[in-house]
Amino acid sequence: MKRLFTIHHLPFIILLFCTVAVFGQDHAPLPPIPVEATFGNNRVQFIGVINRPISADGKLGYFNLSTGVADYSNTPSETELVVVNNLTYKLIGNIKLTGGAVWNYKLGLVPQVGLQYFKANRTWLIMLNPSINMQPVKALETIGILEFKPALSPKSQLYTRAQILYSQGLQDGLHARSALMLRAGVTLNKFTVGLGANFDFYGPMKMEKDNIGLFTRLTL
Repeated sequence: MKRLFTIHHLPFIILLFCTVAVFGQDHAPLPPIPVEATFGNNRVQFIGVINRPISADGKLGYFNLSTGVADYSNTPSETELVVVNNLTYKLIGNIKLTGGAVWNYKLGLVPQVGLQYFKANRTWLIMLNPSINMQPVKALETIGILEFKPALSPKSQLYTRAQILYSQGLQDGLHARSALMLRAGVTLNKFTVGLGANFDFYGPMKMEKDNIGLFTRLTL
């Protein structure tokens, strides 16, 4: 019998899920959706974030963090794509239970459970998302985002962000993946431009790949 679903269909299912989560609701206002591209000295990076309620009472939500990287020669070994897809459920205050899966360009489909702390206003955004990846080996993974964006004028803001990723095997205790992303720029209405720096580390030996350049960001 022909299989109705394979891993190659996963990006299309993720896209459909994102569409339902973003547009299949009738309450307002909704949190913005930032999309960002960084053009560095070594490669290009794309980041998109969705963090929205999908139930009328706001307790059930959807979190997506999509990251893609490629060098300027389209070298296959330098191309990366990681898509985090989680349903969230509000437990107490700003703390949510998370569960879903990560589609990883090397590991495939990785089931994931965790917690998320999220708080945002016009000036600050704080998110901390520790989670446990269930396969191919159990790993502790943490994503953290801190933004500071004070007003410069009625139509402009300073935009700064520090974003971290850290993943470590639970059985062997070895480093799997980590990253530090720094951004500093100016926002005019929904458009931001500035300087960006990425410091990525891979595997137990923490092989480093740096990327520094300009970033553009659009808030939808």
